[in-house]
Amino acid sequence: MAKRKTEEYIFADAYIGSFVKNLMNRQDMMRLASCKDLAAAEGILREFGYGEAKELYDNDIEWFIRREQNKLFNLIYDTLPERKELALCLFPYDYHNVKVCLKAEFLGITPDEDLLVSTGDMDWKRVVAMVRDRNYMFMPVYMKEAIIEATDLFGRGGDPQEIDIILDKACYRQMLAAAEETKEDFLIGIVKRQIDILNLKTFVRLRQIRKPWSFFQKVFLTGGNIGEQLFISCYEEPYEQMAEKLAPYGLQEPMAEGGREIKETGDFSLLEKLCDDKMMEFNKQAKYYSFGIVPIAGYWYAKEVEIDNLRIILTGILIGSTPEQIGERLREPYV
Repeated sequence: MAKRKTEEYIFADAYIGSFVKNLMNRQDMMRLASCKDLAAAEGILREFGYGEAKELYDNDIEWFIRREQNKLFNLIYDTLPERKELALCLFPYDYHNVKVCLKAEFLGITPDEDLLVSTGDMDWKRVVAMVRDRNYMFMPVYMKEAIIEATDLFGRGGDPQEIDIILDKACYRQMLAAAEETKEDFLIGIVKRQIDILNLKTFVRLRQIRKPWSFFQKVFLTGGNIGEQLFISCYEEPYEQMAEKLAPYGLQEPMAEGGREIKETGDFSLLEKLCDDKMMEFNKQAKYYSFGIVPIAGYWYAKEVEIDNLRIILTGILIGSTPEQIGERLREPYV
């Protein structure tokens, strides 16, 4: 895919850019977190372009979230000059649907439609049919090869975990290849940072359950900025020591503070939050681009994080959490 000229994005940049002003900052989110119930929250959400949300009157937060995700994807893809340019952001949803289909097949049941998502690059019904019939004609080569490998390994070992490992690796290989095809350093950087953070989270979780480093080698995602050897060399080191080695990659703080919390309490939530904040820190570079695909990609990620924060806030309101408790879990906003 040849890189488009900047002027080809003038309309899309202007149109998507008009929505940036509706993004919520931390003060806005804390005001929302202070609402006494979901009905009151809907009034504030309307101020930020979310419109009527009848689902919240029925405490159906997840339906509201899904609706907003679909609205975001439709907004982006109805505006882009070509859908393919940011399709890489949807690949994880496609691979999720493949996992659901394969696991259902191996259990001898029909895939549960409640577990399938409609926000992928490929229609979920099409994915179900392709996996069921092993019709690879219109399937990405990465996905095809992963399905063949996963089917073979499961047939020999019967371990459903192999399905996740193989498909996750294929997903991020395909995402990185698609990003490199755009020739946009920002998109390539986003995918590489995602890979690094996923490897870091996996590394810590495996260490905590005392899995051998050989298992980490098995699940390690290639293509990131941080090499496999750095992780392996740190497998027996304290988290503080490892944090120093991650400084050149901008992940020292998540490892130091998150690692300390895990060591003291076993809680991974701070590590997760700090890693997500580092992703947003990288994404904020998009603010310095006026034209091209980058500002659109930056808004997309910013809005996805905002929607995730809404899930945290609305769920907190529903279960009676205090604004302070909700605020501790919120991810860094774009504005």
